[in-house]
Amino acid sequence: MRIDREMTQKEVARELGVNRNFICEMELGKLTQTIFSLHKAYLFLGYIPKTLDIKDSTLRGKLYAYRIRNGFTYTQVAKIIGVDKSTIARFENGREAKPKTLKLILSIFHT
Repeated sequence: MRIDREMTQKEVARELGVNRNFICEMELGKLTQTIFSLHKAYLFLGYIPKTLDIKDSTLRGKLYAYRIRNGFTYTQVAKIIGVDKSTIARFENGREAKPKTLKLILSIFHT
């Protein structure tokens, strides 16, 4: 995408508010996939890369995509809906959640 837009790594870095090394590492696939890095990639690309294989038809997938789009950590999402961050992390990583928690998670998509 950067090359298609005829941009240097430095220009992309400036646009995203990161340093050039961040862009270089991202392009080489050496950057750890954190919400911060995924969010920056999303901001530049305008979409979440299909290589992440997010199942956005599931509530887990929707939650993960929501966090990427907004750059939210588990703590931030937990604070928004009023649960503990470990509850969000466990749910996103495949554990079942109580109906009340599921209802709270669903609420972020209807506000």
